[in-house]
Amino acid sequence: MSHRGILADPRAQGLLGALAIALPAPLVALSGVSSTTATFFRCLFALPILVFLALARERGHRPAPAHLLAGVLLGIDMVLWSEAILAVGAGVATALVNVQVVLVPLAGLLWFGERPSRFFWLSIPLMLAGTALAGGLADGGAAGSDPWYGTIMAVLAGVAYAGYLILLRRAGNEGGGRTTMLATATAASASVGGVSGLVAGNLDVTPPVPALLWLLVLAVTGQVLGWLLVGKALSALPSSGGSAVLMLQPAAAILFGAALLGQWPTPPQLAGCALVVIAVGAVSFLGGRSSRNHEHRPLSGVQLR
Repeated sequence: MSHRGILADPRAQGLLGALAIALPAPLVALSGVSSTTATFFRCLFALPILVFLALARERGHRPAPAHLLAGVLLGIDMVLWSEAILAVGAGVATALVNVQVVLVPLAGLLWFGERPSRFFWLSIPLMLAGTALAGGLADGGAAGSDPWYGTIMAVLAGVAYAGYLILLRRAGNEGGGRTTMLATATAASASVGGVSGLVAGNLDVTPPVPALLWLLVLAVTGQVLGWLLVGKALSALPSSGGSAVLMLQPAAAILFGAALLGQWPTPPQLAGCALVVIAVGAVSFLGGRSSRNHEHRPLSGVQLR
């Protein structure tokens, strides 16, 4: 099979996309800038690319108002997640933020009366135990400068991300292609990063050139290329295959964090991350297969890490 044929395979596209969306965590840390600065510049750099692609591929599509609100939640998620990366490490933060896969069906139950599968309820104790372990509860020498603070920020980021996914699902019938939707959300997220940074006083509008280069790489890989590859792959893969692809993200982020930053989680933290991944996998795979109500499945096609 030629290289072109391999790249046309949705499984290969999903694998490359999952690796791309795992890169932002260590790249944020390598940039060395504040969480608001990272959010502002990663979105600012990605926006012209996304607008160009949207105009070229989806001319005539209009963004829905709900996409702006979704982008605000995505911006909050990015700020909190970047804060978590600096406090608890790239790999642990990425594993913990995937609590959104559990939170989305819970929100569907509370707000829309959608009944999750039994695997959802079984996943909650695993998720709580994994979160506590990843936060350093069982390890006085937990990796990260402030593992408990980082854990709280990562979980709150997952809450904001869950709200983002729910809004996008409910806005799906209002029009707008996928790239147009992402461009709109990215613009709103850049505004959140800029405004929150100005309010907190930690927005650096003139970061050093090396930091800008890391954030540019982040924008091209995680914010644009990763989403386009994963979105295209998931449109061609069955739901179980799509979930499998996205489960590679936290594991890849831990490996990237170790390779690029030397951030190896301690054994209890690694066990906690494994529990989180198992819980997410149970909801993604088993919950999606057993439920007759497809509405509460995680929106894996809009992972924007």
